[in-house]
Amino acid sequence: MRALVIGAMVATLVGCGSEASPKPAVQQSEAAPKKPAAEVIYLYRVQGDDPMPYSVSLRADGTAQVIRGGGHGGFKKIAVVLDPADAKRSARLAERAPFKRLDGLTVRPGGFGGWDNDIRYMIRRGNRSVTVTADHMPRSIRPLVRNLDAIIDGDTGREVSSSFHAAISGTIDN
Repeated sequence: MRALVIGAMVATLVGCGSEASPKPAVQQSEAAPKKPAAEVIYLYRVQGDDPMPYSVSLRADGTAQVIRGGGHGGFKKIAVVLDPADAKRSARLAERAPFKRLDGLTVRPGGFGGWDNDIRYMIRRGNRSVTVTADHMPRSIRPLVRNLDAIIDGDTGREVSSSFHAAISGTIDN
């Protein structure tokens, strides 16, 4: 019996390292994900202290990333492609928005017992940002906000992909 066990071990060892044994294939690493185009403008929209914000990041190549929802319910990321005319109009509105003139404009929260249910917009272009409410929005920025709202709401652009990100379980449902 001992000879049989030793013989089986020798046969196994002799087979190891043989040139006939297949070598594992070297896996090619996948290409790095494509870097998104430069951001033209970013808008974050929320009602009061509601944890369900919406946002849009408009890119120089005519695409946008929309995020709907948030809080404990999770959120949905949506990739949007704009028609060339809509992309050009959106970029033009963003470039013409008077961020320097609106510098320092902000919104005071209502706090407990105060009115805190206005729709707020935080708009960022480069290193400048401004926060306004729907009820007290300067005329100079209204066309831009309406334009970006239309992208968020799906009235402008074409959805090309989306993914749901659940906040509680941390899973992604494509």
